[in-house]
Amino acid sequence: MSGHSQRPVYTGGSIDTFQAILRTWQAIPAGGTTTTTPQGPPPPPTLNLTTTAPAPTPFAQTQAGLTFAAQTQQDLLGIERTNAEFLARIQQSNALALQRTEQGFQREQLQRRFDEEARIRAQERERTRQANIRQLRVERQTTFSQLLASGDQVRAAIFALGFGPENDAFDVRARQLGTTVQELKGAAQFRATTEGALNAILERGGTNRIVTVGEGGVSNLGSAAGVARAFVQGGADVQTLLTSAFGVGSLREGEQPGISQARLTELIAEVVPRGVL
Repeated sequence: MSGHSQRPVYTGGSIDTFQAILRTWQAIPAGGTTTTTPQGPPPPPTLNLTTTAPAPTPFAQTQAGLTFAAQTQQDLLGIERTNAEFLARIQQSNALALQRTEQGFQREQLQRRFDEEARIRAQERERTRQANIRQLRVERQTTFSQLLASGDQVRAAIFALGFGPENDAFDVRARQLGTTVQELKGAAQFRATTEGALNAILERGGTNRIVTVGEGGVSNLGSAAGVARAFVQGGADVQTLLTSAFGVGSLREGEQPGISQARLTELIAEVVPRGVL
């Protein structure tokens, strides 16, 4: 029959076959027309996109994260304290080093000033010393000139050599100045001249002796009586020179020590006829 679907007829068989025929019958409409609808693959399941899974808890909000953060903060604070202490020690060390350097610099500057002041004082003392030495030489030269001007030629000759009691005061001053009494310029020549004059006088008086003038005074001069003839015959210059020589005398044992002019005159008068002197 056209337009009508033919219903399947169960002709016997298994239960599975019967159930299949039953489903076919149920699919035919009441009007008798069966419309066969092609069936494709079943649609995929629909996902509910509006439903979101719960977000994971951040690590920082977990107990482990909080513990880690607290420990990290504590470590940072410890590092800061350690760095602060280390920095403080460095600063203290630098301050002490700077202080030592400054103190050393000040000591060095102070020592330099002391050294410079000491050098200046030493120079001043040396200038003063040299000035006093020059003054000492001038005074000795003046004393020599005074002795010579007074007619005491032999004493002047001994003084010029740096000997005699007149030199004692100068010698003390010279030692205080760190030096010694030196011969005056021309002292050796002056001594030779004096000795030559005395020997010439004694030779003319008939005395054959060599007189020497030096540290021990006038050596080998002899007695006053022995030079009486030369004293009387020689004139004023000879008498002045012999008076000077006997006034100095000799320090050697057994020789004539120094005598005064008056005593020399008395001794000569004892051997010279009255009225000659």
